[in-house]
Amino acid sequence: MKDDANAAWSDLAERTEAAAMRRMMTDQPAEVVALLGVSAHPLADGVHTVVVRDPMWSYWNKALGFCETVTDATVAEAVGRASTEGVAAFALQLQPRVVPQDWDAIVARHGLSPDNMFVKCFGPAEPRAVETDLRIERLGPEHGAAFTDVMATGFGFEATPDAHAFFDRAHFFEDDWASYGAYDGETLVGVARMLAVPETESVAIFGAATLPEGRNRGAQGALLDVRFGEARDRGLRYASAETWLENDENRNPSQHNLRRAGLTEVHTRPNWVWRRPA
Repeated sequence: MKDDANAAWSDLAERTEAAAMRRMMTDQPAEVVALLGVSAHPLADGVHTVVVRDPMWSYWNKALGFCETVTDATVAEAVGRASTEGVAAFALQLQPRVVPQDWDAIVARHGLSPDNMFVKCFGPAEPRAVETDLRIERLGPEHGAAFTDVMATGFGFEATPDAHAFFDRAHFFEDDWASYGAYDGETLVGVARMLAVPETESVAIFGAATLPEGRNRGAQGALLDVRFGEARDRGLRYASAETWLENDENRNPSQHNLRRAGLTEVHTRPNWVWRRPA
């Protein structure tokens, strides 16, 4: 792919994720906003999401979606907001071409530190034949608690009342949102979520987790396929996803699933993490 096409897909991936992160916050009902301290804020050409009482180790506290060079003022605004709101930590994620030349000085000035590396994946949402012995079904609001329980086990966080409040709500199963499950008999062993983002002609793919008894059985490949199919049914051309970048010591099946689904790894981004001083 030519460099200009790479840049175009990188920007579409960033804009799609920014829209999804924003909607994760702004679609929450008022009681969840108040309970967890949820908000979303424009930040340069990206977004800064805040969950003060984040049930998932500050994961949803992020600044991302940038397609123009990031400035010191942008970082200072995000750090100032995080400090004022009282979050424990937040991650700033920059695609390579928006990193400014004075980034090392900005990092030092604002107390950022590098953390995990993530890879952005983007490409046509093209369904394909996938083999699995599990039954794939679209989930409804009545499955909200079970969805969160599988997510908690798959990602290793506690399924607290706060976690259920953040992930369970009915809006995640309707309108622009859709959630799917993989069943072994009557047991839900895998889940996945999507958001239609018409402004980028894309579907945001995320929230995928599988219980140990459902792994290596094609669950996530099938859940990718059914979401691609729904994206096409909605008239969306592309799919956007993110996962952590594997290395020789830490393999990542999700990265391989996304490759097999036909998505291109358009860029990598480290988490630049700000942590609240002790």
